Amino acid sequence: MLFESRQRLESDRKQYNRRRFLSFALLAAGGYAGYRWLRDRPKPIAQREVRYLTPQSEFYSVSIYPGYRPRLDIDEWRLNFCAPQGREFSLSYAQLLQMDSRRVHKTFICIENPVGGRAIGNAEWTVTPLAPLLEEILPRDRQGLRVVFRALDGFYSSVPLATALDERAFIAYEMNGCPLPRDHGFPARALLPGKYGMKQAKWLQSIEVTSDWVRGYWENQGWSYDCDIRMTSRIDSCLPAPDGRYRVSGIALCGARAVGQVEVSIDGGSSWQEAPLTSPARPDAWSTWDFLFKPVRGGELLLISRVQDASGKRQEEGYTGSFPSGSTGLHRVLVQL
Repeated sequence: MLFESRQRLESDRKQYNRRRFLSFALLAAGGYAGYRWLRDRPKPIAQREVRYLTPQSEFYSVSIYPGYRPRLDIDEWRLNFCAPQGREFSLSYAQLLQMDSRRVHKTFICIENPVGGRAIGNAEWTVTPLAPLLEEILPRDRQGLRVVFRALDGFYSSVPLATALDERAFIAYEMNGCPLPRDHGFPARALLPGKYGMKQAKWLQSIEVTSDWVRGYWENQGWSYDCDIRMTSRIDSCLPAPDGRYRVSGIALCGARAVGQVEVSIDGGSSWQEAPLTSPARPDAWSTWDFLFKPVRGGELLLISRVQDASGKRQEEGYTGSFPSGSTGLHRVLVQL
């Protein structure tokens, strides 16, 4: 009898544990489904002002130590370059300003930015090309080399040599015609083509060519290794026009490729119409767009936008979270007419 009682007790315990496990699993699945519904559902339109250049005061900023500002004597600051076989040199700030310079437009976007999020901005950067500086220190054998960017706050990132030698890889020292703000990397920061902001070091201290496998700060936290920007289009405003129509405006970004075409749906995705671009289409920079329509009825309207790049490739429409490779999905907003 005692043995049978123990068997029943053990069987009841196992059944209880199974039920408890299933309950927790169902609760977790339900919670995740609820989170995804909240994340991906259409939201009321933000009614943002659409501008091609983002003012410094509105440009998002992320760092490994929030609020970090380097304390440095600009006359003593040096940007150090080094590579295998002992090749090295350094640049002062004054020397950097004397290098070959140009102005480029580039959009930064945080890899954690959700669909339609605010952690994205476009600016005009005064830069010097990175490749000629790297050529000064590169060894003859370049197989398997990487370039590591190290910052004054301890941040570091790593890219293949080919990325750093790209004609659109730069060192920037001005933003929208002014010296880099301290939030955005003064005295110098890296600009790399087609990559999320997590790859692009601010407050540069050194640039190192190495044969070692260096992953990078954020990659060691589980984020994407390649870090290629996912195409995205955002609806920023829908306002009445003087002629009785409504004007829908927004921005679109295709990463390393220029924006090719933006389309807007005013009927929840049943039909699509092209939205003309209102700014130049450039690789690595967003384009603004504008669309006019006359509503057939009042009430609530579901607006959706999508983009394709200059090669004809369209953005991914399925929704994902931002971790680990950046968010995908179409931006959908609700407008009350």
